[in-house]
Amino acid sequence: MTRRLAATAVPLLLVTAGMALAAPAPAWAAEVFLEVNPSTVEAGQAVNLRASCDDNTKSARVESTAFAAPVTVEPRYGLLTATVTIPADRNAGDYSVRLTCTGGQAATTTLHVLIATRPTRGPATGFGGTAPGDGARLLVGGGLAAVAAGLVLAMVAARRRRAGA
Repeated sequence: MTRRLAATAVPLLLVTAGMALAAPAPAWAAEVFLEVNPSTVEAGQAVNLRASCDDNTKSARVESTAFAAPVTVEPRYGLLTATVTIPADRNAGDYSVRLTCTGGQAATTTLHVLIATRPTRGPATGFGGTAPGDGARLLVGGGLAAVAAGLVLAMVAARRRRAGA
């Protein structure tokens, strides 16, 4: 019985191994794509470009109105990469980013640019005196009254202990 099993299994194993070795190369190597990371950025910050063409040993061109000038993506680690800084005066909006390979293939993606906003001053916090309006005096006065009441109660409790001892 084991000879019959071996006689059937060995040819089946050889056929399966032959099919696996004859399989074509993965298709991802020929895929044309463009990625922008991060895809949402404030004006004045940098983004990384990662792309692929049919031939990733040659540089390619990436253009967008979000950039100050066209960018050349260079071969690195089997892909085409570059870093570009979005000008600080760029308006907020969605910008098309286009990759053009040397063979004529193309890919596009979208970059979302936000306006860089920074607060002009910090929040009004701190001691109650910084609160606006008539409520400021009430907050400060109430806080001082609570502290004074706490001190009076502490003194009364201390005298009772001494009197009881």
